[in-house]
Amino acid sequence: MNYNMIFSKSVLAAVAMAATLTACSSDDDTVNNDENGSVSSAFIFSATNSEGNANYIATVGSLDEGESSVLNNGFETFTATEWFTYKNKYLFRLQYNQGNAGGTSAYFLNSKGEIEQTDYTFDIQRFTTYGVYGDYVMTAAAAASSKVDAKGNAAYGISVTYLDAENGTTRNRDMIMSENFLGTGEYVTLSGMVEANGKLYSAVVPLGLSAYGSEVENGKYIKAGNEDLLAVAESGARTLSTTQYPDSSFVVIYDNEKMENPTIIRTNKMSYASGRMRSQFYQTIWAAENGDIYVFSPSYARLQTDARLKSTHTSKVMRIKAGATEFDETYGAVDLESKAGMPLFRCWSMSGDYFLCQFYGAGINTMGTGANVLGIYQGSTKEFKTIQGLPSTDVITSYSKRPYTENGLTYIAVQTNDGQKPAVYSIDPKTGIAKRGIEIECGTISYAGKLFAVK
Repeated sequence: MNYNMIFSKSVLAAVAMAATLTACSSDDDTVNNDENGSVSSAFIFSATNSEGNANYIATVGSLDEGESSVLNNGFETFTATEWFTYKNKYLFRLQYNQGNAGGTSAYFLNSKGEIEQTDYTFDIQRFTTYGVYGDYVMTAAAAASSKVDAKGNAAYGISVTYLDAENGTTRNRDMIMSENFLGTGEYVTLSGMVEANGKLYSAVVPLGLSAYGSEVENGKYIKAGNEDLLAVAESGARTLSTTQYPDSSFVVIYDNEKMENPTIIRTNKMSYASGRMRSQFYQTIWAAENGDIYVFSPSYARLQTDARLKSTHTSKVMRIKAGATEFDETYGAVDLESKAGMPLFRCWSMSGDYFLCQFYGAGINTMGTGANVLGIYQGSTKEFKTIQGLPSTDVITSYSKRPYTENGLTYIAVQTNDGQKPAVYSIDPKTGIAKRGIEIECGTISYAGKLFAVK
């Protein structure tokens, strides 16, 4: 396999915001020290100012109590599309840049308890999903390839980029051809990347027929009776912007990050497994601590208006046993929507085999509007519980980008419109009890968690 190697090292002095990017020093009570007196770890938060045009990363003594602020505090950065940590060593600021190269940066805690930016940035292609595998943060997106048919229609593929936080390098994999990836003639993209059982798991999202796919063998892959559904351009190119298989869900399993020799599994018991937010595909496939893989489907294909393209499924969850290469038929497809009383938006893993689920309180949509309800699902028991102790859903406006789990508790930030400061809440998955923790004077808390010092 050939890799196009790209290396991007830019010193902070070359960054546009260099004048304001100063290390964030911390008081002794905000960090944990090792036996030599050096800082070993610290809780951190990433939050915007009230105007939403700048972001700050700072350390705090606890996520469970206290107050902090972005005013005259923290390491100033640009805002971002996503915030998450790589192995609790680097906080990544992943930036989507409307189809062009996006400037992505990483931050770390030094041995003095200060937040610093690495001396390199990452230049990435457009991404619609991401994940962590081995030594890499990986991003992916559907993109037109250089392969064309006799009419000049480009075949679609999946572009994959590897970000190496330790070495500061970016490399692009040879494009994975996604046309007919599932044997249906449709092109696809990926949603989420999970490292478990020595494998890489990802949900496959079918996107419909490209102009290339619709021309294969004179329309071989256009289902009978669907011919009128295709849009026809002035050039004569025919496309279908949604899948003809709305009641199927697919997962691909690879041996490693090279993403070769895929094993593809399918079920007709639920729709495709991915959260949706504009162009982004949110990961809804996660591993429990015992290696079992849980695949959650919000069932966005039900939003289609034509019955031929509309899913009949509600939000459901299925399981792939650790090491297996098929859906667990004995587990079945659990109707999560009926348990929660509302459709799923997205979800994350907690401790054990618990999962934190975010639901639409006012109907499913692809904009994330009204997704202000949290609940907990336990994989092994199929039990669902509501969460007690969070603010009322009628005042919740948003949550942080990703939760953080430690010592059995999951931490997530909550923003409200009732005049209270944004705050971090701890959630006990066993009891379903949430407790209000540290309050931050800021606009929006993007992330709260912990970093271990990089020495």
